[in-house]
Amino acid sequence: MLKKIFSNKYDIVTIGDIAVDAFIKLGQDDQRQNHGENRAGNHAGIHNQVRESINPITGGRELGLAFGEKIPYEQSEEVFAVGNSGNAAVSASRLGMKTAIISNVGDDIYGQRSVEKLKAEGIDAQFVKNNVGKKTNYHYILWYKDDRTILTKHEEYGYIFPPTLNTRWLYLSSLSEHSTGFHKEIENYLDKNPDVKLIFQPGTYQLKMGSRVLRKIYARSELFFCNLEEAEMIVGVNIIKTSADARERAQNVKRLLLEIYALGVKLPVITDGSAGSYVLVDGEPYRMPIYSDTGKPVERNGAGDAFASTFSVAFMKSMTVEDCLKWASVNAMNVCQYVGSHKGLLKEAEIQRFLNKAPRGWGLARM
Repeated sequence: MLKKIFSNKYDIVTIGDIAVDAFIKLGQDDQRQNHGENRAGNHAGIHNQVRESINPITGGRELGLAFGEKIPYEQSEEVFAVGNSGNAAVSASRLGMKTAIISNVGDDIYGQRSVEKLKAEGIDAQFVKNNVGKKTNYHYILWYKDDRTILTKHEEYGYIFPPTLNTRWLYLSSLSEHSTGFHKEIENYLDKNPDVKLIFQPGTYQLKMGSRVLRKIYARSELFFCNLEEAEMIVGVNIIKTSADARERAQNVKRLLLEIYALGVKLPVITDGSAGSYVLVDGEPYRMPIYSDTGKPVERNGAGDAFASTFSVAFMKSMTVEDCLKWASVNAMNVCQYVGSHKGLLKEAEIQRFLNKAPRGWGLARM
């Protein structure tokens, strides 16, 4: 019995780039406009320097800054050891999983503080490579209202998979464009260790690589997470916005889930912002509404990572799909109440307290 309990050193090892997020909160113009300032755009106030608009072609929200101006901001804050895999590692560790991370930093103060942050969260950072002469990934986040626009730059690191790794689960997420060969090392590890289960939450470059290049990764994925737009990118269609009505939209969501499932993914989950999330159970699509909380979101960075990692931990604890989604929805909601990806991540008892207050009838629904 003891041999079985201690046969795996880690419950989960996350793989992916980490970074420092520098939040820059941009001012809002609503109060100035309401006090009678010129709405036509010829006044030199802040409301002419930061603008939100809707793209007439895509329908997406866009952020505009006055060119060549000095733009006032309200506050700034640095958050260390973030990124999809860093966030997932913190989430898993707080939920009681024995966690390690495979990543890279530069030999600068930002790398040092990121490693210190990971260790403070109880995460084994021995597989975080310190790259001499390199900088740590540093991202600028333009925080406007409750959402963000991220300016990213991935440093070029030499990715190395550990020669020995003893874990039950791998959690693979965002890596840079310099990591193509590294994915082959991950595939080789999975081939040699068929009992290790994989969670895949693709990042920007992995989405660009495509499902054909990463077909072995998809085929080994026990759990898979992406948002609705990313699902369309993976499948190669653009069908959701053109849906004529709710019934057609549900059918299109089912198509996306089924096509991702056809890649070999055992349990695909698609998130859809405030609309909730979708999952395929026994070939049929189900929707999970978000956890309704009275608190207005402060900012949404890291909510998707909180959702995916929390679902994964609940699944590792052998919970039902519905309970996994409930846990994930609660943690994602709470992350949105704080600045940065880590402050709002909950422990198990804290999630349970929110669930005890959940509205009657809140749960998984057939689409």
